[in-house]
Amino acid sequence: MLPGAWLCWASLLLLARPAQPCPMGCDCFVQEVFCSDDLATIPPDIPPHATDIVFVETLFTMVETRAFGSNPNLSKVVFLNTQLRHFGPDAFGGLPKLEDLEITGSSFSNLSANIFSNLTSLRKFTLNFNMLEALPEGLFQHMPALESLHLQGNWLQALPRRLFQPLTRLKTLNLAQNLLAQLPEELFHPLTSLQSLKLSNNALSGLPQGVFGKLGSLQELFLDGNKISELPLAVFSQLFRLERLWLQHNVITHLPLPIFSSLGNLTFLSLQGNMLRVLPAGLFAHTPRLVGLSLSHNQLETVAEGAFAHLSNLSSLVLSHNTIAHLPAGIFRDLQELVKLYLGSNNLTALHPALFQNLSKLELLSLSKNQLSTLPEGIFEANYNLFNLALHGNPWQCDCHLAYLFNWLQQYTDQLLNIQAYCAGPAYLKGQVVPALKEEQLVCPVTRDRLGFRVTWLDDRKAGSSWDLAVQERAAHSQCTYSNPEGTVVLACDQAWCRWLNVQLSPQQGSPGLRYNASQEWDLRSSCGSLRVTVSIEARAAGP
Repeated sequence: MLPGAWLCWASLLLLARPAQPCPMGCDCFVQEVFCSDDLATIPPDIPPHATDIVFVETLFTMVETRAFGSNPNLSKVVFLNTQLRHFGPDAFGGLPKLEDLEITGSSFSNLSANIFSNLTSLRKFTLNFNMLEALPEGLFQHMPALESLHLQGNWLQALPRRLFQPLTRLKTLNLAQNLLAQLPEELFHPLTSLQSLKLSNNALSGLPQGVFGKLGSLQELFLDGNKISELPLAVFSQLFRLERLWLQHNVITHLPLPIFSSLGNLTFLSLQGNMLRVLPAGLFAHTPRLVGLSLSHNQLETVAEGAFAHLSNLSSLVLSHNTIAHLPAGIFRDLQELVKLYLGSNNLTALHPALFQNLSKLELLSLSKNQLSTLPEGIFEANYNLFNLALHGNPWQCDCHLAYLFNWLQQYTDQLLNIQAYCAGPAYLKGQVVPALKEEQLVCPVTRDRLGFRVTWLDDRKAGSSWDLAVQERAAHSQCTYSNPEGTVVLACDQAWCRWLNVQLSPQQGSPGLRYNASQEWDLRSSCGSLRVTVSIEARAAGP
């Protein structure tokens, strides 16, 4: 190392060196102190210039009265996964600058209000993943500056009606992963500055009508993972600034038509994992700013024509894992900004040709795990940006009716992601990957009903008849696909030559070993005429 560089490094080390020795079991860095391992008590010799102290997996069980009284400069005190069980009165007294206090992962089950007296500067208070079963009503009476309160992952079953009375500046409240079964109607009324409220993964079966009535500043509300079966008609009526609402994984069976009528600023809504059977038309008529909407894992059988009307800003719509068997032609008409559409795991058997016609910005479409055997001509004509298409898990019938989808896939084969679409029929193509087929393989057996007139055999027709001339003219301008009525023999020809033949052979009954017909003739028909094919083939199974 160069002398100049060594002097510079040595100077940095001198600057970082604490003014006094670091306590045993701790590491000190300028103004931060980290204590861990087998520390049995809070060290009395914490450097006076320290502002942050963190205890990780320490062994002491008690925080005595004014335990940090000799360190008035502390602004952050954290206990992570410690053995704390008891706190003396005014345990954190003498800390006029304390702004952040966290006690996470300890085993105490109750607290006294006098533990946290005189914390007038505290802005963030975290009591996550302890074993708290109840909170005293006056717990926060000396925390007027509190802005963020986290009580996640405890055993709280009920909360005192006036618990949050002093917290008029609170912006974030996290009560997720507790055992709350009900809420007092006026519990949140003092929290007029609240912006984020998390009630996820509790045991709430219902909500009081006016429980959110004073939360005019609320921007996000988490109610997911509860047991809510019904929402009061006006429960969200005062949440004019709400932007994100999580209602997934409840047991909601229906939604009153005006339930979201006051949520004009809503941008994200999750209703997945409920028991909804119907989406009434106009349900989202007053949420025009909605960007993300999830309705997956419900019991929707159909969706009303106007269910998504006015959602001109919607970017992502999830309807997967329902029982939808039919979608109206204009159901997505207003969704000009839609980028992602999930329709997988439903009961769709057919799609209207105009279903996606207004979705010019669509990039991802999932049709997987439905009952689709084909797609109509031109269904993707307006979807210029669609390069992520999920088709797997459908019984695709690889005949002439699938020609549009096949040609569309061929056209964009370089841009499309992995397409896993497999033929379910006809039998001779079963299991084949659709994009790997050849176009001449997509043929339909020709029957008398399909032709619409009686087909005459070649050796029965009179050359030069008007019917014969019409057939010849048609054959000169198009590909002809000949087949027998059973569809077991298919021959594809154009005006120059026949390009592809498929024959399904069956073993002769009673013959030794596995043996096929040595020679057989078939009379094949098409819209171009008829012809006779003779095939001689012999195949025997290999010996042992």
